[in-house]
Amino acid sequence: MCVGEKLEEKVIRDIEAVQRLVLANFIRFNVLNFMPRLGKIVFQKLWKELLEIRKKQEDVLIPLIRQRQKKINNTKEGDEGESIVSYVDTLFDLRLSQENNARTELSEGEMLSLCSEFINGGTDTSTTTLQWAMANLVKHQEIQEKLYREINVVVKRGEEIKEQDLKKMPYLEAIVLETLRRHPPGHFILPRAVIEDTVICDGRLRYTNECHGEFHSGRDGLGPKCVGTSNEV
Repeated sequence: MCVGEKLEEKVIRDIEAVQRLVLANFIRFNVLNFMPRLGKIVFQKLWKELLEIRKKQEDVLIPLIRQRQKKINNTKEGDEGESIVSYVDTLFDLRLSQENNARTELSEGEMLSLCSEFINGGTDTSTTTLQWAMANLVKHQEIQEKLYREINVVVKRGEEIKEQDLKKMPYLEAIVLETLRRHPPGHFILPRAVIEDTVICDGRLRYTNECHGEFHSGRDGLGPKCVGTSNEV
């Protein structure tokens, strides 16, 4: 999805290892954002560690970006190629506007940073959410049994569940929504404001232009009436 190629297991493990380093040290490196020039002097060891992780990212991801770009260029020249458009493909054609109205291409370093954000944002949050969903299904066997019965009604045993089948599974949808409510991928999101006085599902009143930045997270058990189409979850 990111680089448009089926990668070997070793390459996947290398990407996983370097991206885990980025995520694990994200908060530690935040201190370098404040007064960067001074931070390079005061936190020399931390700055060196950041550069080492960046170098590992370059060693792993830059060859994949170059390989994909070469393949795209060959396709444009008439060679046969895949019709699948990956995330990095969209970065090759992206142009940045400059002050003199000139438009420049993204550098390899900029594409590397964007690909890194794409991989972390699209995998870590999704994986964590799925883990919470599975844990709650194991904990609440009665919900798991109801979901199992719904799936058996829609899909025959042994058949693969297709996208159109999901529309016939309101209970599964309610479980997904409830999982996101109880275990949101991001507890803090961009502030937003309502355009008119509104009463939300928990009975609280939100006033016009009142900004809210928190993601409502409930730990009060399963089954809020405002989530999904079923009150049984």
